[in-house]
Amino acid sequence: MKIILIHVSSVDGKLTKWKGKNVYEWSSPEDFSHFKQTMAQHNLVVMGSGTFDDVKGNKKAGLKPEKERLRIILTSKPKYYDKYIVPGQMEFSDETPEQLVNRLEKLGFKKMLLVSGGKVAASFFRDKLIDELWLTIEPKIFGTGEPLVQEEQFNIFLQLIRTKKLNSNGALLLKYKVLKK
Repeated sequence: MKIILIHVSSVDGKLTKWKGKNVYEWSSPEDFSHFKQTMAQHNLVVMGSGTFDDVKGNKKAGLKPEKERLRIILTSKPKYYDKYIVPGQMEFSDETPEQLVNRLEKLGFKKMLLVSGGKVAASFFRDKLIDELWLTIEPKIFGTGEPLVQEEQFNIFLQLIRTKKLNSNGALLLKYKVLKK
């Protein structure tokens, strides 16, 4: 299965502004448009429960169940989210990334869009499951906020596939292949 991690970050690598909860508070309309287009092209989306909790009440996030898309939220407490479950559309799982990928491959899924925070991203990187990183760099510096991946020792190499300037302020979309050594 091809796994694409999609993120938006400040120049200093922050996914959130200070103690903010989500990217909708500060990212550009052009990045949001890119994100929505990318979501529309993927029928399997995975995120962590922290991301889900942060954006579930935000209408802009579009987290409503959709027949054409399976959303899986990784959590250590799936039962806590029973009221949100819609089989085949919105599911909650305590599987490891590797277990999840194996199960979804058996179901016939070929591509996954990972739209998580730093903790889940780190767990997928740790298991060497991410194939591409699509990263929008917004021309902002926050100093504090959630990092791109949770603090852990990594030595991951990337190869640039494509760049695109998203707006006149200089928001850049960078698409990387993850080099698996």
